[in-house]
Amino acid sequence: MLLHDQQVRLTARERTILQRLTGSDPYYVTTRAELKAWVEQYMAAMPDEPREIKLLKAVLRRHLPV
Repeated sequence: MLLHDQQVRLTARERTILQRLTGSDPYYVTTRAELKAWVEQYMAAMPDEPREIKLLKAVLRRHLPV
């Protein structure tokens, strides 16, 4: 992930990982505000998700710069 002021650039690998976890490709995320909105919408733990997915999402939420 590349960051400059309020700009965000996700690498292709990061986009692939996030898409596999959430089912949504964050291709349109270019600012911190967009990243924050995407995280709030797609990284919420769902009740029927396996425990491992919930833990991965929790780790990602903690380390994403939002």
